[in-house]
Amino acid sequence: MRYFKPVIVDNKVVHGEFVNIKTGGQAPCARYGHTMCFLPTNNSLLLVGGRNDTMCKVNVTPLLNDLHLFLLDQKVWIRVKYSYNSDKIENIGNHCMTVISDGDKYEKILLFGGITNKVAG
Repeated sequence: MRYFKPVIVDNKVVHGEFVNIKTGGQAPCARYGHTMCFLPTNNSLLLVGGRNDTMCKVNVTPLLNDLHLFLLDQKVWIRVKYSYNSDKIENIGNHCMTVISDGDKYEKILLFGGITNKVAG
């Protein structure tokens, strides 16, 4: 994993570089068509869904239905498990996601649209 480290002169980014960082936990598989957003209440990133074409060899679909948190302070990946009676997200990609938060205690994540291979019924 890498992050972009900007060099700022006179309050302007003049250049920067990508710096490798060591992370813990099991990182999610490579993907595209996913969403990632910042969760301010616990200083983490949430990664949702997307597509991995090599997964099609294992699954019926290359679309993913997983959720992963990256805790920025600890630099650790955590796979989020669903509650027992919770609906799971469909295998989804090319969707939109945003966070509504007061930055302290209140936080909601909205996921909208996207593509899935779920058969309408």
